[in-house]
Amino acid sequence: MKSFSIQCFIIITLMSFAPLIFAQPVEGIDVTIRFFEKRIYYLNQTDIAVKISLTNNGTGSYRFKIASNRFFNLDFDVKTPTNLTLPHAEKFITERSSRQHVFYREVSIEPGEEYSFTEILNEYVKFEQAGLYTIQAVFYPELAYQGSTFIRSNKLSLSIRPPVVSKEMQAVIEVETGKALEREQIPPDEVVTYMLHARQKSQWEKFFLYLDLKSLFLQNYSRANRFKKASQEAQQQMLEDFRNSLMLQKIEQAILAIPTEFEILKTEYRPLEGSVVVLEKFRYSDYTDVKEYTYTVRKYDQYWLISGYTVVPIRTE
Repeated sequence: MKSFSIQCFIIITLMSFAPLIFAQPVEGIDVTIRFFEKRIYYLNQTDIAVKISLTNNGTGSYRFKIASNRFFNLDFDVKTPTNLTLPHAEKFITERSSRQHVFYREVSIEPGEEYSFTEILNEYVKFEQAGLYTIQAVFYPELAYQGSTFIRSNKLSLSIRPPVVSKEMQAVIEVETGKALEREQIPPDEVVTYMLHARQKSQWEKFFLYLDLKSLFLQNYSRANRFKKASQEAQQQMLEDFRNSLMLQKIEQAILAIPTEFEILKTEYRPLEGSVVVLEKFRYSDYTDVKEYTYTVRKYDQYWLISGYTVVPIRTE
């Protein structure tokens, strides 16, 4: 089982993103990357989500540090067909080069287990031209500083098309990249991650894709009582009104709140039901709220859907 230390550590340091020429690779631990979504990417118009997975192929437990700011754990090496390395994005440079507190937690994975998270490639690398690229992740298990150990991932090919120049082309893109969305047979943690990413980008169709609206509607006792007494036609109208109210952000503010960042802490599931525990942070002008969400999931026709949730305040930073 993956384990997490409950203590929160703090370091204050000035990080460098210069080449770490003295670092040595880590034995027995594999880092693999894949695109979180199968889609077509256009220059300066789409975020490129990449899922990073660490797998323990060794014979004993493996412990490493995970920073709340992933820039201190991760880097991407992106090259052109002529082997030119793309520059880092401004956000990455600013975060890595500034003096700041870096919060991290210790994580342990047993042999055969894996730990995964998703990052946006555009926040690490600056894409200035359309073209074909090769991407490789570099993971720092003890955080990134001069001489720290690292693990390189597999390589992926990425094709970025030229930017859109017309409304007609925009219509084509919407069809190609998700207007006709279809559910996929992905595990509960990826279902929750998909939903949260969609909410962060205000992509409503994607946000609703893995929500069981009926179960969410029936979580409220008053609504459930009215629903049971209504005709089938009236029930359908209630669910449609519920969906519209969610889009207008009139109800269920907890699930509609947009996290600045989040981390999957725990996933448990049986053949037809389960739960996903997520630590979510909500950043305001002068403080950050930290809350623990527990999403319940149920399996319908081979697809996991979010059927409910609870929220527990953790702390204010």
